[in-house]
Amino acid sequence: GVAIVNLKESLDDTQKGLLADEKFLKELETSCATKTKEWEERSKTRAEELVALADTIKVLNDDDALDLFKKTLPSAGSSFLQLSNTAAGMRARALEALRKSNRSGLGFLVLALSGKKALTQKGFEKVIKMCDNMVETLKKEQQDDDD
Repeated sequence: GVAIVNLKESLDDTQKGLLADEKFLKELETSCATKTKEWEERSKTRAEELVALADTIKVLNDDDALDLFKKTLPSAGSSFLQLSNTAAGMRARALEALRKSNRSGLGFLVLALSGKKALTQKGFEKVIKMCDNMVETLKKEQQDDDD
């Protein structure tokens, strides 16, 4: 009796496992078909790109292209000038423009662009002390609220 019940349960579990495996196989086949199609499409695109590159190289290696290239280049007497902007240079120019503009409300921008140098120069001790005092006051108020 018990052996038959166990065998029936085992058969039922095996059938459920078989159904799950068949479902997984079907999903896997669909996924593989999709991946195969995508691969064929990518391969076709890659082949077209390689053909286009070969054609481009052929055109660029042509004598007519060389003549056209020589015509478009500047003469030997002219050359290119390379300019570079550094972050420090741009910051300095921005600071200068802000300081010349005498508009109110731009002090925070000047302070931000000045960076740490502004904090090490004299004149900000009062502001720093006020900020420290405010932090202390807020800590005390928080302590009072917690108590």
